[in-house]
Amino acid sequence: MTPEDPVAAAFFEHSLVARVATRSPKGRPAMTPLWFLHDRGRLFLATGRDTVAARNAAANPDVVVLLDAEGKGRSDHILRVRGRATVHAGTPSLRVLALLGRRYYLGGWRSELGHLRLWRLRTRYYGQTAGAVLEIEPLSAELLPRP
Repeated sequence: MTPEDPVAAAFFEHSLVARVATRSPKGRPAMTPLWFLHDRGRLFLATGRDTVAARNAAANPDVVVLLDAEGKGRSDHILRVRGRATVHAGTPSLRVLALLGRRYYLGGWRSELGHLRLWRLRTRYYGQTAGAVLEIEPLSAELLPRP
C-alpha cells in the first residue's frame, strides 16, 4: 500500500501518537513516541534537537513510524510507515504549529484546562533543549496485525 492510500490516510487522521523507530550511528535501535501532524504528504514531529530521535534521524535518515487508530474500526491493526527523515533545527513553521495546536490543544481544550496547573512544569520540560522538527517523507506503508 502507498502512503496516499485511503486506509493510510485514516491512520494519519485518527492516530494521536507516532512511535518513531530510529537507529544510532552504530546501528542501535530506539523507539520514541511523539505527537505528529500529517500535512501535504509529510509527517512533522516536534522534538528537541538533543533528543535521541533527532540525533539518530540526523545520523540515519531511514526511519519507521508505527501508528494505531484505536476506536476507529482498525484497532486490530497497526500501520507501519517507512520513510526518510530530515531534521530541521528550531520550531515548526507557523502553519505546522497552528495545525498541531488545533489537533492537540483546541480539540482537547477541556483536558488542557483540567491540567492547567501542569503548564509551568511542561514549559520547563520543553525548554530544556533547543527545538527541532523531524520532517518525514513517507515512502511506503503496510497494515500489520496487532500483536
